Amino acid sequence: MTVWAIVQFQFEGFHHYPEAPENVKFLRNLHRHLFKVEVWIEQFNDDRDIEYLTFKNWLTEKVVSPFYMCQSLAEKFGLTETDSCETIAHKIQAYIIHNYPDRKVKVKVMEDGENGAMVE
Repeated sequence: MTVWAIVQFQFEGFHHYPEAPENVKFLRNLHRHLFKVEVWIEQFNDDRDIEYLTFKNWLTEKVVSPFYMCQSLAEKFGLTETDSCETIAHKIQAYIIHNYPDRKVKVKVMEDGENGAMVE
């Protein structure tokens, strides 16, 4: 049985989908979303070896804020204006795994709480 710590947060971001199908061609233009993120990270015991608030603060300060708040840091983390929810989730997941190796990590990224993706 796997025990998970689960945190949620959101951030404002802009992206576009250059190859959007004709019926949703408006997505080819840069547009704003409120990206809602949910992260599940494996706990190794029932005593909360990853504390929720500490982990969430680390994510929002070190991972998410730089993506869209500062261009030079966005480049450092590799996020671009054409990244999909799937790509954003993969990049957040890779950063977490780099800093918390040997743990299962799931990341869900939703656009405005409606549509999105989960990587596991």
